[in-house]
Amino acid sequence: MAVTYRHGISILQLIIYFPSLLLSIFLVIRHGLRTNSGFLFLTTFALARIVGACCDLATINNFSVSLYIAAAICSSIGLSPLMLACTGLLSRANESIEKLTGRAALPSLSFHFFRILTVVAMVLSIVGLTANMSAEGLQHPDIKVKIGMILYIVSWGVMVAMIALVALRKSSVERGEKRTILAPALSSPFILVRVLYALFVWFLHDSKFSLLNGNVTIQLVMSVLEEFAVVIICLGVGMTLRVRSKESQRGEEEALEPQPSYKP
Repeated sequence: MAVTYRHGISILQLIIYFPSLLLSIFLVIRHGLRTNSGFLFLTTFALARIVGACCDLATINNFSVSLYIAAAICSSIGLSPLMLACTGLLSRANESIEKLTGRAALPSLSFHFFRILTVVAMVLSIVGLTANMSAEGLQHPDIKVKIGMILYIVSWGVMVAMIALVALRKSSVERGEKRTILAPALSSPFILVRVLYALFVWFLHDSKFSLLNGNVTIQLVMSVLEEFAVVIICLGVGMTLRVRSKESQRGEEEALEPQPSYKP
C-alpha cells in the first residue's frame, strides 16, 4: 500500500508532537505537578497523538481495522486532555485571584467536577469503541460513544462558562498571570470545532466524515489543525509563565486545606 494523503497528515503530526512532548515534559519539570497540571495533560495528549499517528502509518503495510480503531481510541482520548490542559491553566488564574483577594472566582470543586465530566466522556468513548472492534462498529458506533460525544459538548460549555467567570475578575489576577486566562479563551473556539468534527463522525452517516475513508482535508481542517493551535497556544503561554517559588506553592496548598476549628 502506497503512502497516502492521510498518512502524510500522520507524518506531520509526528513532526509536531514529538517536540511538543519534550516541551510539555520540560514544563512539567519546570513548573511542577501541583500548580500547573495542565502541562501534564498536554504530555498525555502528545503521547496519544503520537501513538495514533503510528497506528495510522502502520496501515501502510498492514490494512487492519484494529489499527484504525486504535487510532480512533487515541483520537477520543485526545479531547479530554486538551480541555483539561486549558482548565489547568485556568485554575492557576483562579488561585492567583484567591491569593490577592482571599476569594477565588470559582470554587475548587468546580475544577474537580470538570475533570470527572471529561474523564467520564473519555471512558464512555473508549468503552463504546472497543465494544465492537470492526468496520461495522466504526460506521454504526455503540450508544456509549454517542453519549461520550454529547458529554464532550457539555464539557466544552462548562469550560467556556468557567473561563467567562474567571475573566470577569481578571483585574484581580497577579501581574504576568492574565495570560493563563487568555490561553483557554483563545483555545476554546478551536476545541469547539474539534468536538463538532467528532460529533459529525459519530452522528452523521456521511462518507466525508468516515474514519476509514472520509475526506482527509476535512479531517485536517476541523481536527488536526485545531489541535495544533491549542497545543501551540498552551505551550507558548507555558514558556512565558514565571516559576512559582516553593513558598508560594506551599502557601496556596495550605490555603486550599480546611482550617481546624478550636472551641474555647
